[in-house]
Amino acid sequence: MPEALHAVINAPPERVAQFTDSLLRADTLRVRFVNLRDAFLETREFAGTHRLRVWADPDVPGKSRVTIEAVYRPMEDPSRTPRDLERAAPPGSPSQLRAEQLLAALKEKLGVTTY
Repeated sequence: MPEALHAVINAPPERVAQFTDSLLRADTLRVRFVNLRDAFLETREFAGTHRLRVWADPDVPGKSRVTIEAVYRPMEDPSRTPRDLERAAPPGSPSQLRAEQLLAALKEKLGVTTY
């Protein structure tokens, strides 16, 4: 999604995924899926139908391009899969605020590179 947050974090992808997992669990967000090898994780729904997805792609050695996607489902429709109904979370929504807090914590704890 074009609205996703992005940053280059000073840690390899697996370390970013591990650290993100621990930050989210400490923040009481339940993690639905985590794959350290692929550096991807997704939270369970919170605040109704909000969810976060985080992935870290390799950049230069020792750094990762991190993407945090904040989404929500504005409606229920049993004829479609829940993921088909997801939209980018609007500014100020619970998932967008959590995404911004998470990215700030990653930058603070692991460091950030600006090209």
